[in-house]
Amino acid sequence: MFKEFKILYLYRHTLWDMALKDLKARYSASFFGILWAVLTPLLVMSAISFVFTVVFKVEMKNFSLFILSGIYPWLFFSSALSESSSVILDRQNILRQFNLPRQILPLSSCLSNFMNFLIGWIAIYPIFSIFNPKIFLYLPLFMIVLILNFIFVCGLSLSLSVLNVFFRDIEHALGVILMFWLWVTPVFYSIDMVPEKFRWVSNFNPVAAYVTCYGDILYRGAAPEPAAFAGIFAWAVLSIISGWLIFAYLETKILKRI
Repeated sequence: MFKEFKILYLYRHTLWDMALKDLKARYSASFFGILWAVLTPLLVMSAISFVFTVVFKVEMKNFSLFILSGIYPWLFFSSALSESSSVILDRQNILRQFNLPRQILPLSSCLSNFMNFLIGWIAIYPIFSIFNPKIFLYLPLFMIVLILNFIFVCGLSLSLSVLNVFFRDIEHALGVILMFWLWVTPVFYSIDMVPEKFRWVSNFNPVAAYVTCYGDILYRGAAPEPAAFAGIFAWAVLSIISGWLIFAYLETKILKRI
């Protein structure tokens, strides 16, 4: 495993270049360009806020900010998984033409989405500070959550990208899985609203742990509980190790299946 990490490190510039190229291609033909990194979560937040506050009459202080603190991390999570799940099949010509570590494909896709995620935060983070200036005190904690979130998503991306080569149904089922996953994640509601007997679902939901940490820092203006930090760290480590091992076990058979 450490040997593969060393090889990947040697190709770090290639990884960066591929991710940057993907990011530029994402907005190359659009009028607003990179501004969509900010506009997308704001538009989604506005639509969801309208439904829950006007239609369902949800009463929560700064509910739009609460939604934004959860929906933006979710958009990164779902977009990164959706793109990386099919990246090996979509770019199989690269594997056939160049001698590159195969992990570069899903990781570059994940890195591209993460770069887009960070660009959005540059504009979105100050919005939260207007309502709660003290969140700047928690900026170091916020950066740690971002890094752990990235590692967690990289691990899942590695697993899904290689498993989809052998089980093509994954790509088709992922949309339904993500839709179900969204509704059992506290993006539109807080964990406190969930009946006690169903809270175990959130406890076993890794994305819920990350969304809760984002909400604690951005919406509540407080440091996450130590147990929450330990949880997202554990999920990140478990994800990247299992993802790397699964990929390493199956990568020698990839070219035979594409």
